[in-house]
Amino acid sequence: MKILYVTMSGCNETTDIKELATLLRHYPHAEIGIQVSPLKCSADSERMKWIKSLAQYLRCHRQTINAALHINPSWVGDFMQGYIAPELKTLLDMRNNADYPFFQRLQLNFLVGREEAPKVDVFTTLMKMYPNQRFILPYNQNNEAFIRELYQRYTEDTRLQFSSEAFCILYDSSHGEGVVPKERPASVFNDIVQGYAGGISSENVAKVLDQIVEQDTLVPNFSGITIDAEGKLKNEKGVFDLERARAYLSAATKWINKHSFMQSCGVVEE
Repeated sequence: MKILYVTMSGCNETTDIKELATLLRHYPHAEIGIQVSPLKCSADSERMKWIKSLAQYLRCHRQTINAALHINPSWVGDFMQGYIAPELKTLLDMRNNADYPFFQRLQLNFLVGREEAPKVDVFTTLMKMYPNQRFILPYNQNNEAFIRELYQRYTEDTRLQFSSEAFCILYDSSHGEGVVPKERPASVFNDIVQGYAGGISSENVAKVLDQIVEQDTLVPNFSGITIDAEGKLKNEKGVFDLERARAYLSAATKWINKHSFMQSCGVVEE
């Protein structure tokens, strides 16, 4: 099974840019997830300044990273209805050293029922506006109908040029609260990327990956998975901790390297 991203969410203006860039240079699967909202990322906020400083530092050092923008209320509700706030547009238009979007993936933290239900027609138009960015959609009981309709639209309408990377789904039954689920759900679709979150840490990431692989061994042509940790990467003060992030990336990378080696040797675990 291919692991596309090992995401560490929650880095922000409290995170040292040089140390973060150094960490990312050593782990090619690593992706940062930055939380944004009108409250935390207004035009003159410390977070907006930090994001711009991070991008500038990376440009100066000719470094390209994997980065996801985690969009929260009320920006996400407006976005799903077709309105993009000016500050959010600034972030979406940022470019990296390869002249691609700085934020290659956009996670839309919406809960249908809490916000107005998104319209598939509007959302597919937005996706076509940002063809070089991939969308992460939370999959849960509230959002299931919308995602299934979106998936059906993409698989049936060839004009939309469906790609397995156009959007992926994220399983997190705790809705961002960092709670370990009783069991990791099996994949709903096998031809789009599946993401898993909820209480993942350096201590349990290998076990989580084992569980996911065990559930999905019978799924053909699987497109790959991502994992996302946030709560367990914070220190006692509730601040993103680079050493905890390093331990998490290291443990995940050891699992990836072990399984890549076993697959290359044709070894099948019983």
